[in-house]
Amino acid sequence: MKKIIILLLIVSSISFLSFNTTEDCKKYFNGKWKYERYDVEYIYVERNDKKQFEYMGNGKYYYEFDIEWKTDCKYELTYIGTTSPNPAAAEVGEKFTIEIIKINDSVTEYKTVFRNLEDVGKMIRIK
Repeated sequence: MKKIIILLLIVSSISFLSFNTTEDCKKYFNGKWKYERYDVEYIYVERNDKKQFEYMGNGKYYYEFDIEWKTDCKYELTYIGTTSPNPAAAEVGEKFTIEIIKINDSVTEYKTVFRNLEDVGKMIRIK
């Protein structure tokens, strides 16, 4: 019986440690990413702690966003403007709330809230 309790404590400790993977979202955040559902030629994202640019048409146009971190894994994007002749879904100054669900060096899983709409998706690191 004592061995079973010790084994359960070890397994519980390992399980607890494995949940720690999203506490340092900023560690993997910066870089060049693509949305899993779109080809990189159509749209890709370059971001750092304070800015995000979404490039369209092989980088010909971009949509610019400011980033404001709310927690270690949650931030707001504020739409700044675009060089594209196509209007954005957002008005200048509108905000998107993004929560990072999981992140590592190659994949980000996220939830976005814009107006009252929610979307979940994945991004793949390309650089």
